[in-house]
Amino acid sequence: MRILLADDHPLFLDGLKNLLKIRGIDVVGTAIDGLEALEKARTLKPDVILMDIRMPQLNGLAATRLIKAEQPDIKIVMLTYSENDEDLFEAIKSGACGYLLKAEEIDKFFELLSGLMNGEAPLSPSLAGRVLEEFSRQGRTGLGVKA
Repeated sequence: MRILLADDHPLFLDGLKNLLKIRGIDVVGTAIDGLEALEKARTLKPDVILMDIRMPQLNGLAATRLIKAEQPDIKIVMLTYSENDEDLFEAIKSGACGYLLKAEEIDKFFELLSGLMNGEAPLSPSLAGRVLEEFSRQGRTGLGVKA
């Protein structure tokens, strides 16, 4: 798995890069904002991008939309502090295939990330219920059933 990391916090970015490398994951590059992530996705052709939401110049949601429009095969997983439902659902609409919280336990993070290559959608457990609830609500209202 070739990974590009995008986060505007240098200490976090460097720490995550080292942690991934220790676990044998190929980190092909890093980006400090969404614009740089877009440029590096074009040149490095990663399999996966771990993308923060809040970044300068171009946020992670906008960068995700642009990258997915150009390179739909790249898997983008949001890696953020935001537990905000609006961010979560906007990330999914933008083309992210997963949403992980930076507060996740290390072993759980790697468990969810490894599932990505098996076709699983990495989603922090605390958020999974919200996604299911929203789809259930959408289904009921879409069928004319009042929620």
